[in-house]
Amino acid sequence: MKAGGAGSIPDNAKLSDKNHTQALSNFKKTVGNAVFNLNTIVVGLDAVDNGYLKPAGLNISWAPVDQEIAVRKTRKYVLETVLVHVSEALRQYILAISTLSQFSEVREKWKLKENPPPNSSKKKETVSIAEKFVDIAYQLVGKKEYRVSGAALLLHWRNHVVHSQSNAKLKHDQKRLLQKNEETISKEYSGLSVDCILCHFSERRPTLKDISSLISMTVRIVQQMDKSIYEGFEVSDLKAWLDYYGVTEKLAKIERETEPSKVEASISRVFSSHAPKLLNPYLKYRDEISGSKVKD
Repeated sequence: MKAGGAGSIPDNAKLSDKNHTQALSNFKKTVGNAVFNLNTIVVGLDAVDNGYLKPAGLNISWAPVDQEIAVRKTRKYVLETVLVHVSEALRQYILAISTLSQFSEVREKWKLKENPPPNSSKKKETVSIAEKFVDIAYQLVGKKEYRVSGAALLLHWRNHVVHSQSNAKLKHDQKRLLQKNEETISKEYSGLSVDCILCHFSERRPTLKDISSLISMTVRIVQQMDKSIYEGFEVSDLKAWLDYYGVTEKLAKIERETEPSKVEASISRVFSSHAPKLLNPYLKYRDEISGSKVKD
């Protein structure tokens, strides 16, 4: 069923608000908090690096033999922690938008990889979140956008942090895309060297510049992807997102247990807590969604 046809949501009733989806809103909130905390800690570490001593009234155990070494170790830990948080935000974004009907073929490809037919000679494969991200990104923005490789590198770096034996790495064409755009990347990210960041990745030695640049690339590509998402969402897409954000079950409970006079207020509270950008589309297509539940 194509957008604009029967059962679809027309362009003037998108599943987004102010040009971005609920998925992007959640992503930006998580990343924004992570970056703010990173910057705050970096400021504090700079003070320690410059001789700041623990206040007498601060009741914690902290007496490093060498404050400079302590700062280096802590900075690496903080960078890796932020890396994990941003990667998780990206994972949630991909899982959310991959439920849309326009990605049905991609989902089927993942399914066949993870569960090949019984008579197939192919073995089961785990589809990593990096592979899922690249598949979705290529469909939305094409294969020439170097920031796709940057965000994929961020996801692989996260795997190195979480799994000490991980051998996750960029595919050859993704690595070449970064190298091909080295001059552009250097200009856009304050002299960032592609060779250096790839070297730091292989050595598991992140720098503030590396991680800040990869986060920036990731935010930019996700925003670009979000703009490219099919603008005529089907009602089935709205239903899929209500399921994904846990709203469907809560709405059913409201209908069963809430007094009629309080239903609307309860519905508003559910959306406010879980998916505020989906409230207006839901109210507009509430009857159709209720009808689809009966058919299901």
